[in-house]
Amino acid sequence: MKAFAAWVMKGRMQAVIAATVLAMLALLVTPLALLSAAVIVLAVLRQGWKEGALVVASALLAIAGLGGLLFQMPLATLLIGGLLWGPAALLGTVMGRTGSLRLAIEAAALAAAAIVFLQYGLLADPAAFWGDALNEFLAQRVDPQTLDSSNIGALVDMMAGWMPGGVAATWLLATVSSLALARYWAALLDRPGAFGEEFRQLRFGRWLLLVVPVLLVVGVLLTGGEPSLIGQLYLIGMVVFLIQGISVAHGLVGEFGASPAWLVGLYLLLVFAAPQGATMVALAGYADGWLNLRARARARRSGTGGS
Repeated sequence: MKAFAAWVMKGRMQAVIAATVLAMLALLVTPLALLSAAVIVLAVLRQGWKEGALVVASALLAIAGLGGLLFQMPLATLLIGGLLWGPAALLGTVMGRTGSLRLAIEAAALAAAAIVFLQYGLLADPAAFWGDALNEFLAQRVDPQTLDSSNIGALVDMMAGWMPGGVAATWLLATVSSLALARYWAALLDRPGAFGEEFRQLRFGRWLLLVVPVLLVVGVLLTGGEPSLIGQLYLIGMVVFLIQGISVAHGLVGEFGASPAWLVGLYLLLVFAAPQGATMVALAGYADGWLNLRARARARRSGTGGS
């Protein structure tokens, strides 16, 4: 990882090549898009927003050229690059100027909320739009007789109603992954271990502690679980505290010198027991916002009190 980050930071051309090639490969292996965005964030973090803007502009020209050469779709690949690298550069600028991963994630959460508002503002019926998209996706990949004989229609309707928030929440989680990876690379180059220290102490602002319960009550409980604009925003809040919950787990394992197997178990829980597992971790993150569980554990371990 350190060798790759050092190579990317050797010059503008290396950063452009890395971001462009990873973005093109992401058309085949989707997670590589996270690495491509992280390259842009790293360039902004290490070299400032002006140089970062030049890297983004050069990469956009490169990906449009490759898109035209390989697929005869320069505008489509240009759009993909813009959607991938534009937010990465802006959030990298926030993190670079503030020096705070927390503030960059909070800014990303606000951007995710804007994605929800855009869907409700631009689409006459977001649920119908996503329902049509999901049905078309299934029709291209599943035998029609299988679709007709299954009860998948009800599942599609349920998913379609929550897709506006689901898309925004997924984007937020992917963006946070890119921000964290870029922060990790920068720490490897400047001060190894700094990223781990920062992530283990990650706690979000009190304003989120107040907003998320309101979103839950108004957008989910009072609507009987029916999809709504406010309910979609609650999904974003859940992702924010899911991240804080993961930070709590890393912090407690580090504080007590526990086996990394605990963290392996945590991630297995998130993968195989979703969404219940994610909800449990998010609740732990929310509780930490009020109780500061890591500070209490540290005080109890050092014998200075705390309950």
